[in-house]
Amino acid sequence: MSTSKNPGKKDKGKAVQKTEDYQLQIPTKIQLQPLTNFPPLPYKTAVTNPAPSANPNDAYIVHDVEHLLLTSCKTSPPTNVIPSILQETFGPNHYATDDFRHTQQFYELILVDTKSAIITHIPDKFNPGQILYSTCIIKNVINAQQWKNPFEERKFSVNFTPQTFNYNDYKNAWYRTFLLQPNIHSWFFNFHDLCPNVFPIWFYHWWIWFGCAPTVFPPEANEGWDFWSKVTTTMELYMKAVQFFKQFNVAWIFCWEYSLQQYLPASYTLSLVRVYKIKW
Repeated sequence: MSTSKNPGKKDKGKAVQKTEDYQLQIPTKIQLQPLTNFPPLPYKTAVTNPAPSANPNDAYIVHDVEHLLLTSCKTSPPTNVIPSILQETFGPNHYATDDFRHTQQFYELILVDTKSAIITHIPDKFNPGQILYSTCIIKNVINAQQWKNPFEERKFSVNFTPQTFNYNDYKNAWYRTFLLQPNIHSWFFNFHDLCPNVFPIWFYHWWIWFGCAPTVFPPEANEGWDFWSKVTTTMELYMKAVQFFKQFNVAWIFCWEYSLQQYLPASYTLSLVRVYKIKW
């Protein structure tokens, strides 16, 4: 999925979201190309040829669980309870915010406008209004030093409401852009060939939820991971997974969902959690 290693070569693909697609918050109809049109990832092709699964969902594993809030539910409630809790807690979004103009589209535009990510949305051919899945190619993660003044308000290059954003909004964009359509939607992630190898410290926390882990690798890929992990003796342990996926151009698939679970000790009621899931 990554683009050419030639720096002078432009990114291709009609599906790529451009800044003008977000202008004035008007949904833009774009022709999108399927993920299968992109070349295979070199590392994955070299190390494994996984057998097809009868049920694609079987391949997902839970990567992490985020506690959102404690509810009054003592036992598993009817399925319509979660939407009610979400509406009362988050309103139209999937996160708490003091400014309802800070929508998922606002955060997505931040990543696109700062050239931090190439984002593509693939619609369901039977229901064009529904996004079937999306792709995100990580091009750059800006650190506070590069931003210089974290409280500085930068302007979007297109008309949008709100028109400005700061570094805190930028960091939130990485955490909130991908909270799109739980249960029925997935993200295909990969790093761009020219993405720098140095990341701000908070990105390693982001990885715990939205990144991937070697636990999803088939045996052939695990051998490569084990060898690389042993020889990178000077690298901090928490950095290794990020750097492995970056340096070997390994992609992963991510999805998420809400759940009511006994997250806190047994004496507590059920908690609303966000479950982050990944697969190879």
